[in-house]
Amino acid sequence: MNKSAWKSAQELDYMLGDAGKVSILSCGICANLSDTGGPRGIRFMRKTLEAAGREVVCARSVTACCAEEIMRQALRINAKSIRDSDALVIISCAAGVKSAFLCEPGIPVIPAADSVGSVPVSRLEDPVARSLCTNCGHCVIAFTGGICPLSECPSGKKYEPCARYGERGDMCVVDDSRRCIWREIERRGDLEALRELGRIHGEDSFRRLAPDGSVPSPRFLRRLSGWLVARAGWFARLVPFIN
Repeated sequence: MNKSAWKSAQELDYMLGDAGKVSILSCGICANLSDTGGPRGIRFMRKTLEAAGREVVCARSVTACCAEEIMRQALRINAKSIRDSDALVIISCAAGVKSAFLCEPGIPVIPAADSVGSVPVSRLEDPVARSLCTNCGHCVIAFTGGICPLSECPSGKKYEPCARYGERGDMCVVDDSRRCIWREIERRGDLEALRELGRIHGEDSFRRLAPDGSVPSPRFLRRLSGWLVARAGWFARLVPFIN
């Protein structure tokens, strides 16, 4: 899922400016599983906005904010309330906020959360579950045992450990309060294959696979929207597993 985290009260207040009436659309999938979206996110955001003296005229949980067709449907259903609002607050990752902009709601679109990376839905305290995908463009976790080295290594090394690797045994040479993640990567992964992958990524001849470039048809998106709506309750039941 795309993990999201709340913005600060100061930033939210700055973006909203003098907006007195506000509508809220909250994502029911990724943001819900991140404990920012869904019904709980709405309750928290409503309380925050009302404490700041703003009126919430509409607050709805949307099955998935990232799909433009679903966002358009949500805006259509709540058109009257949104027209009466000064701003539209979106509780989702950046994809949902972009969908709202694409739909041109006619009022400012305000993101309430930041995208902080991709993570599995898990309760495990493990480097694989903990390490956030930083969307670097060249994923290497096939040879790191599933651990994202960019988010776990203070040196920001991706294809191999830093030059001082091993100087302090199992401890990090940059941050002496933490264990060296490359020790764990060496145990779980394949450092030699990882270095070779770095060479492949750096070649001038590197080209990504190129499908036909087609985009989902409106009919497909409508079917997807219906499928997600029908399973909204199922998605909501996943939430307790990440608390």
